[in-house]
Amino acid sequence: MDSASVDDRREHINGMHKIDQAPADLHAGRRRIPDRFPPVALLILVVELGERFTYFGLSGPLQNYINNPYVPGSDLPGALGKGQAVASALGNFFKFWAYASTIIGAIVADQYVGKFKAITISLGVYIVGLTILVATATPVSIQSNTGFGGLVAAMVIIGLGTGGIKANVTPMCAEQYQNAEPVLKTLDTGEIVVVDPELTIQRLFMWFYWVVNVGALSPLVTVNIEAKASFWLAYLIPLIAICLSAIVFLSGQKRYVKVLPQGSAIIDACKVLNIVRQEKHFHDAKPSSLEAAGRLSKYPFASSLRYTDQYVSDVRRGFRSCRMFVFLPFYFICWIQIWNNLISQAGQMALHGTPNDLLQNLDPIALCIFIPLLDLGLYPFLRKFKINFSPVRRIFTGFLLVSASMVYASVLQHFIYISPTKSIHVWIQAPAYIFVAISEAFVIVTGLELAFTHAPKNLRSFISALFWLMIGIAAAICIGLTPVSQDPYLVWMYGSLGIVGFVAGCVFYISFRKGASLDPDTLDIVQGVEGNREEVLQVADCGKHSGA
Repeated sequence: MDSASVDDRREHINGMHKIDQAPADLHAGRRRIPDRFPPVALLILVVELGERFTYFGLSGPLQNYINNPYVPGSDLPGALGKGQAVASALGNFFKFWAYASTIIGAIVADQYVGKFKAITISLGVYIVGLTILVATATPVSIQSNTGFGGLVAAMVIIGLGTGGIKANVTPMCAEQYQNAEPVLKTLDTGEIVVVDPELTIQRLFMWFYWVVNVGALSPLVTVNIEAKASFWLAYLIPLIAICLSAIVFLSGQKRYVKVLPQGSAIIDACKVLNIVRQEKHFHDAKPSSLEAAGRLSKYPFASSLRYTDQYVSDVRRGFRSCRMFVFLPFYFICWIQIWNNLISQAGQMALHGTPNDLLQNLDPIALCIFIPLLDLGLYPFLRKFKINFSPVRRIFTGFLLVSASMVYASVLQHFIYISPTKSIHVWIQAPAYIFVAISEAFVIVTGLELAFTHAPKNLRSFISALFWLMIGIAAAICIGLTPVSQDPYLVWMYGSLGIVGFVAGCVFYISFRKGASLDPDTLDIVQGVEGNREEVLQVADCGKHSGA
């Protein structure tokens, strides 16, 4: 750990009113509260704000850019005129590549250059891709038929930059918080509470995703510029935003806690899983168990210094979260619809001056309202009455909500088909976006939390990348749905997705319901505290001796 992290930990301990530790009963029914965030994390939040502003700012006009022909003065702005099916396919390809490339970003960070350098490189790649997009979105380029080639090239380059940032910025932000164990704190009121690192990480990811959705409001700007001016100017705004966020991010480089890469991190994890496969269980694959069974010499890697009981347990936790991720593509197939097909659906409705791609902004707006309500209202209320709204239950709730959104879209599409052309007001679409937004607060925020808390320290980028890869897989599946992503099949497509989301959510809950009675994170942390009691006591003693 570098000097910055040591100073942050000392500052945190000194800032408490009083720290005490109850060795035999750490939690003992006491109220749990989150800790405060390290200020340096705000600089990393800025780069995420800028990247999401850029990504959604350029994605907002994308459906119209590809779908509609270039007809100056038309109610529906356009450029390439490729139709809804091609627009949806290309949009899904962009999402697939952007999130699939998180694996590349994670490998580069975890094995070679570290998270800070990986983010810096990705910002540079991002800027190059956006420059190409702006240059080829001008009227001259569109009329000379270079717009399509420029778009595809920009998608490939921007997607690579997006993946490098998405894989690393979330875990790097969370790594700025260095307090690993729960401690007791006496408040000014005299109440003794548990300052819980798990709640702190949960809160961090909630507000991290809140920042993401502030950035996702950028289509409010870009789609209006697209409609009233031009596409190239709409794409210039995100280019400026990513340049500014890169400057802010680099300004804090001397203050960040930087976890150095370990060149064999991913390879080591694969070796652990191979030993587990042969031994049939994680417990039997621990070096202590192998030695007791006289099988330690069978595996050369098991004799290395890196191979410890704790490391095997860490890999087990990461593997557990990855098993949960398998269900997420069924969620994201539904989630993706609000960024392409629902935009085209809006184009079939009565707009009354509202851009057809404006309503997608209801998703981030709803999240910007709902996330504070969760963090400051619902979750403290549930903790007060000891109601366990575990990660399994949160994710299951999200599945139900996104399924309801697709059912609503299916019913709405039916009425669009049987009603006079453009007779249904576009704002009737609103509930579909709001249901999806609320579901994100339960599924995506919880998934990011699990990806960080369950991952070994040297694999946090990789496990986070696997989470984001689920969006890429969903986008690839949506490419396969291209033939039915057009009239007259849309009623059945939305309805089928609603059924898929509901069934997947139910199977997910049944598969992991045993974890609903006690949060898997809590189980591992309690075990970790029991195994590291001496370290916890040292932290408490440090707080006492500091005069806190």
